[in-house]
Amino acid sequence: MKQQRSSSFDLLDTKVQQWVWKQGWTSLKDIQENSIPPILDDNCDVIISAATAGGKTEAVFLPILTNILRWESVSGYQVLYISPLKSLINDQFRRLQDMTQNMSINVTPWHGDISSSKKHNSLKDPNGILIITPESLEALFVHNHFKLKKAFGNLKYVVIDELHAFIPTERGKQLQSLMSRIENVIGKHIPRIAMSATFSDFGIVKEFLRQDHSLSCIIPDQGKSNHEIKVLIKDYGYNEESFINKSITNEIFLRLRGENNLVFTNSRHECECFTSLLNEKCREENVPNEFRIHHGSISKETRTKVEHELQSGYLPITAICTATLELGVDIGKVKSIAQIGTSNSVSGLRQRLGRSGRRGEASILRVFTFDYKRKAIGLLDILRDDLFQNIAVIELLKAHKYETPTIDCIHLSTLIQQILSLIAEYGSFYPKDGWKLLCQNGAFSNVPVNLFLKLLRDLGKNDVIRQMENGQIIIGPTGDEILSDKEFYAAFTTYLEFEIINSQNGEHLGSLQAQIEIGFSIVFGGRKWLVTEIDYRTSRAYVEPSDYGEIPIFFNDYYEIDGIIVQKMKDIYMSDDLYPYLDIKSEAIKTLHNARSFFAHKHLEKCYSSFGEDIILLTWAGSKINRTISLIANLYLGNFYGFNHIFINKLSKEDVLEILKYPKPKAEELCPFLMRFMKETKKYDYLLSDELLDIEYASMFLDVDSAWDRLKEFKKEIENDNI
Repeated sequence: MKQQRSSSFDLLDTKVQQWVWKQGWTSLKDIQENSIPPILDDNCDVIISAATAGGKTEAVFLPILTNILRWESVSGYQVLYISPLKSLINDQFRRLQDMTQNMSINVTPWHGDISSSKKHNSLKDPNGILIITPESLEALFVHNHFKLKKAFGNLKYVVIDELHAFIPTERGKQLQSLMSRIENVIGKHIPRIAMSATFSDFGIVKEFLRQDHSLSCIIPDQGKSNHEIKVLIKDYGYNEESFINKSITNEIFLRLRGENNLVFTNSRHECECFTSLLNEKCREENVPNEFRIHHGSISKETRTKVEHELQSGYLPITAICTATLELGVDIGKVKSIAQIGTSNSVSGLRQRLGRSGRRGEASILRVFTFDYKRKAIGLLDILRDDLFQNIAVIELLKAHKYETPTIDCIHLSTLIQQILSLIAEYGSFYPKDGWKLLCQNGAFSNVPVNLFLKLLRDLGKNDVIRQMENGQIIIGPTGDEILSDKEFYAAFTTYLEFEIINSQNGEHLGSLQAQIEIGFSIVFGGRKWLVTEIDYRTSRAYVEPSDYGEIPIFFNDYYEIDGIIVQKMKDIYMSDDLYPYLDIKSEAIKTLHNARSFFAHKHLEKCYSSFGEDIILLTWAGSKINRTISLIANLYLGNFYGFNHIFINKLSKEDVLEILKYPKPKAEELCPFLMRFMKETKKYDYLLSDELLDIEYASMFLDVDSAWDRLKEFKKEIENDNI
């Protein structure tokens, strides 16, 4: 290795060193240099945090492959590599195959598209590295539980890729439970290695990675990055929707053609809208169409084709996409990233930005900010919160400050799934043993025994489980139906969908989560279609090309705004700073100045202001705290108060003072003011009693302590300012 001597490089096996030489590297990256020793020691957990394309995979597998080569050959998988996406598994499989081609180390990809014969052969002689999704791992517990000890008895490492994608979701809780259950099966703790580009609060990550702290955790220094980032925010002001959409379409057409790019939207609706407009623009200009669509409702074949087109680099391709291309599946060299609309997450934008600027080039980000003109002008329209939110997210990203996820939620829906999976694994269990395995010593450590027993009773009332005379819990008729459902292995909700099929050639276009009827004209996959036939029995809709189409509304395109972003927005309103990445040719500077002037004129730095005839309580606290304050006011004052991430409407200073005469409520006391359907946000919530549903909802969507503290701060401001 023709470079400075590396103590970590010297620790690697000769075959691994040869692979490094073959890559032509002149040195190891800092994250690789610092990660190799603790991973080689294989006696602690390790958190690998570095930028996308920053060498995390090599930092993990250079030492792991070294240890596999040095250990005696044993039966069973030595590495369990858990990934959030099938496409990412396929990508990492190719990378690991390249690394191990001269090492006689088996690498097995495992997900729904892998043939059953390959899976059967792998379980017959398990060895090497298994790359799998949580859902496929769940299926192993349900259908191959008797093979688990053989498969994982000699397991040495559990590697979790893109850990931030799991925290704090139902999939994350499922992942925690599966890791705990594997250790229970084999009777020992296995080092866990987590990778991500967007960690900032490592205390939270450590706690999520291993709740019982049975192994120590090391976070190798990733070193300093001199990677260049170029950002431009172009603002289109407060204008008509047609004008804004046409302007953004023209800008993308003008600036992005000729290179590979990713254009992110916040919803599948916007994704369809701008792909359709760009396709039409290419036809109008009589040029080849370089624009493709990529979102979760598009068929797997179409998404894979787009990924391959990007990866090959043969033709310039710009993909209009949602978060489906946010994670680290290799799509080759991408020149730039664009964001249409607001960036709703710092960590999400960091992940998106990391898709460009590989191979030593600068990362380029274009942000198109706008606000559609509406009949009724609201406070947020005048404040142009969309522009300020984008500036806030970029400033936080520059400071490496990301949202802190909540990891202490009570995931009762996912616990129901794990209870059924446990019955499938063992046939039955005694309530005390089930609680010890899943809760006391497992992932659901914040579920006390009395709550677990209440959950079992709810499941019993719904015939999900039954209790035998000897006290053992077994599966019930309803539970048997749930277990038999092919969607059981996913902890998250899957919605009723229509499969969209081109009636002219039988092409499967994707699936649409919307109510449609024969005669509807829709836009799907960036193209226009007429619905000609619907088979409700098979949930299939047949379409043919059309000259007209309306863009459908998709479910689940909703975002909550974290308090860290809103607080930063307030700082920007109160600042005189100008930002060099604001496009002076657009409305950005004018919008910034006008919104700041309005902010100052209305004294919006204070907690109270008026807008029209309404009193506004400005919290600058984010969606979660404002929701909680609104419900507290509903509890004690008997009125509903509308809210968003910045303010609460019509809650007066007298109201705040009146609220604080009462004791701080419990979160569950606030939930009855919400309709049940509003609280059933998770897959198996329909099986919960009102009491348990309120407990779960409160833990996820309310923050009484922070809301109460904020109300007390408002009281002090009211008294000090005599407002």
